[in-house]
Amino acid sequence: MPEALILLVGLAAAAAFVLRPLMANPGRESPVDDDLGAANLRHRVALEALRDVETDRRAGSLTDSDYAEQQARAEARAASTRAALDRQHPNTAPAVHAADGRRAAVVAAGLIGAVLLAGSFVPATGIGNSTSVNQVLVDAQAAESARRDRIEALRDALAERAEPETISDLADEYLAGSTQDDLVRAAVSLQLLIELQPERADAFERIMSAYLRAGDATNARAVHTSYREIVTADPVEVAFFDGLIALRGERDPETAVAAFDRFLELAPEDPRAGMIRGLRDEAASDS
Repeated sequence: MPEALILLVGLAAAAAFVLRPLMANPGRESPVDDDLGAANLRHRVALEALRDVETDRRAGSLTDSDYAEQQARAEARAASTRAALDRQHPNTAPAVHAADGRRAAVVAAGLIGAVLLAGSFVPATGIGNSTSVNQVLVDAQAAESARRDRIEALRDALAERAEPETISDLADEYLAGSTQDDLVRAAVSLQLLIELQPERADAFERIMSAYLRAGDATNARAVHTSYREIVTADPVEVAFFDGLIALRGERDPETAVAAFDRFLELAPEDPRAGMIRGLRDEAASDS
């Protein structure tokens, strides 16, 4: 499959669920709707796995034989999940059901698409391409190989059954990586987790961390705005990320100082308090 087509499929799959609101009050759905949603979710996961194979090929981490094998496997899985989706709802393209009363996150959708597009052209870097042989590198390569194996196992599990905890574990494995592509995939996984569990505070917190690591302050702030409105939001974490986004992403030291002051007022004994005091002093010196 041409790389351009794979990229478009990946963007379409991301947009399908990112356009769903970060917050929702899902109404009751019939069993048929639940089955269709699960089939649609499995198909999106299969499309993402197909894109991953192409990305790994471009990165040079697959031999010709490995590429052919994994591509055939991913294409077969995508065909199977599409067939299952068609059986649930014939003549209907994969889509996400929109519930009444949900607030759209259109800006976040476009920005995630842009990050996904940019990440697809970022050359792979890091330990996987190193040729230097030493024990530290050998250990690191072994850890990376184990991480990739866990990712593959989790994707296989998602192809069978889309469980929120499996998606959460997959996001953590991507967050453990060091490349732009890892961060993009982590963000996509966490958006999907928020799609399934709109009040899941830890998903919001992890996706903000991913965006900050990627240098994407705009998306980090968009998620923060939604996070602070959910009932499960932790005021300490609201202040923590407010300060980090303002200082590191938006270059707004005054907002950062105010946020760090709130953090220290709410949680003076938090293990991060010392770091926050240092960041506050840095922001105060810049204001």
